[in-house]
Order: sequence, then structure tokens, then C-alpha cells
Amino acid sequence: MLSMESFVSNTDSSSIYFNTTVSAGPSPNSLHTLHQSELISYYERVVIVTVNRVGLSTVLGLTGVVSNVLNIYVFLKQGLHIVMNISFFVLAISGLLRTINFLWMTVCNNPQIDSLDVPFLFQDVQFLTSAWISGSLARISIFITTFMTIQRCISILKPMEIKTIITSLRSVIILFCIFLVNGTIAIPICLSWYLDQTFYPSKNRTLLGLVIRDNSAEAQSVVYILHATLFVISLVGLIFFTVVLILKMEQLSQWRQDALSKNQNQAISKRDKKMSKIVSLLAIFTIVLSTPTVTVSIASTFVSAFSVSGNQVNLYFAVWSFAYAFGAIEANP
Repeated sequence: MLSMESFVSNTDSSSIYFNTTVSAGPSPNSLHTLHQSELISYYERVVIVTVNRVGLSTVLGLTGVVSNVLNIYVFLKQGLHIVMNISFFVLAISGLLRTINFLWMTVCNNPQIDSLDVPFLFQDVQFLTSAWISGSLARISIFITTFMTIQRCISILKPMEIKTIITSLRSVIILFCIFLVNGTIAIPICLSWYLDQTFYPSKNRTLLGLVIRDNSAEAQSVVYILHATLFVISLVGLIFFTVVLILKMEQLSQWRQDALSKNQNQAISKRDKKMSKIVSLLAIFTIVLSTPTVTVSIASTFVSAFSVSGNQVNLYFAVWSFAYAFGAIEANP
């Protein structure tokens, strides 16, 4: 088991180091080499992260909480007996959890937060309680939107059978499975990282901070791969079914103009057509704003330098702050 300062911030050396040994830190020569290889400085990173994850995310987090609460109220008022309302309702809950999580992250990423006399390290607590939850909720939102897009595709392809194919019970089961699968991804990290009282030489006191077990590197690799894989699957699936939905809507419009499918046009109500347009716009919105997160997740998985322990740690945190900002925008319905 390893006891460490998970994120040792040193403003003089303008870097942050991830210690993987109990007592020995990087040598002066290795630190100098590390600093020279960084694409951006620690100061530049702090400025970028503060703007994105403190300033911008605070505003988006507050507006997101309000808008998602209003959406939850509206869908409850309309009734969850409507199948699509169940998906919209769960998506709003996911959005609410994401925005609350973003607000907690803005608190922990405030540059002045470490000056508070509290018995724990905000960054360590945030890493375990918020960072991985944020990724899981982002994937959940994409998967829910994909499921909604599939529903609309079926409503166009099989308008008379849609109510028997997609029932309320089946929707609840599918949505529950989406939460379950994405939520369990972080379990290996939670089992290999935990919070405990640790002495921090840089602060000369014992604080509640992150402690890692010996198998942390393996667990982190597995989680990153699963994290990126599910992101890619969800985004590719969303793009595919969004394209299918748009093409089928366009085909249906031509059928109406040519009067070649009168019965099918009558079977699809105006409300269903409007709902399909709303879902397709929501899907496009999600695709655009999720692509940066998926791209950064892939880079974090396969580029060793682009990680918490890599020699581009400043770039890592700076780029991820942009991904979080896009995610905060996405969580605002």
C-alpha cells in the first residue's frame, strides 16, 4: 500500500507531481527535464483551469441546476405514463446530478481553496468523489440520448408497433441498466484509491487525503480503457442513429409530397413528427458537445505523457478543463 501526496503542488517549481513511492520524490535533474518538456507552464494551466472550471463552470452549473429542476417538474406534471417522458425525465435527473457535480468541482478547483484551514485536501477529495462520477454521468447522458434516438427511429419505421416494442417497463429497465453499467466503471478506482489520514510534509500536518494501493496502476489502466471504450460506443451509436433518424424523417417528408405512403403518414401523428425533430436536434447538440470529452478520454488512455503522472500533466489538466466546460454546456437543456 502506498501513502502519498496525490497532487503535490509546488508553485516555485511550477509543476505538480504524482508520487508513486513512499518517501523518494523526483530528483532535481529529472524535475528540470520535466519542466523543459512541458508544453504549457503551471501558471498557464492554473489560469486556464480557473477560467473554465471555476468561472465558466460556476455560471453553467447554476443555470443548469435551475433548468434541469424545471424540466423535472414539467415532465412529472405531464406524466410518466408517456414513454418518451420517462427518458426526458431521467435525462433531466442525469443533467441535474452533472450540474451539481460541476458546482462541487468548481469549489475544489478554486486556487484559493487550499488556504482554508480544513482537515482534508480538496483536490484529493474531489478526485475520488467527483472526477470519475462526472465521466460516468457524461456517458449516461449520451447513452440516454442514443436510446431516445432509437425510439424515434422505431416510431418512424414501425409506427403501429412502437407502443408494443418500447413499453414503459422496458424503458425503465433499459435506463436502469445504462446507469448501472456506467456507474460500475469507477469501482476498480474506488477499490484501489481511498481517503485516509496521511502526513503531508509540504504542509507539515496530517490531513485526510488520497491513499493508493499497490494495484492502482493496473486498476487505473483498466478504468481508462473502459471509460474511453464506452464513450466511443455511445458517441458512435448516437451519430449512427441520429443520421438514420434524419434520413428517415427526410424520406417520410418526400413520401408525403409524392403521396406514396398515405397510410403511413396518417399513422404518424404530428406530435410524433415534432418529437422526432426535437430528439434529432438534441442528439446533434449532444454529439457536438460530447466529441471533445470523448477525444480527450481516448488521448488519456493511449498517450502515456498525457496523464496525471505523465510529463504533460499541465496540458492534461488544461485540456480536460475545456472538456468539462463543454460538458457543463451540454448539461444545460
